Amino acid sequence: MENNYNQMHEVGQSGKTGSIVSLLRRGKENAISTKELVRMAECGTVRELQARIAKERGNGAVICSGSGAGYWLPKNRKEIEDFCTTMEKRAKNIFNAVRSARKALELPEGQQ
Repeated sequence: MENNYNQMHEVGQSGKTGSIVSLLRRGKENAISTKELVRMAECGTVRELQARIAKERGNGAVICSGSGAGYWLPKNRKEIEDFCTTMEKRAKNIFNAVRSARKALELPEGQQ
């Protein structure tokens, strides 16, 4: 599966040039750990890496991640489907946590 996004080059928050996509390999089995990708991308922090990944994803990159495996480019449709399922489950868990907290806010002060 080709991802034409690989041509993109971004300037990171620290002024570094190059995309995260260009550093990644295809296939979950070739995932790069967060720690290693921070080093390779010359990011100062994990948060900076995550911000750069979010920006590239926002521009159309399909960057897979999950379950402590690190980051990789999908090698096939199945890896994209698995990534989507993982992210949807994570989003649902976050939504449920917010919903229960919102319900607690509906109670009068001191009754939580």
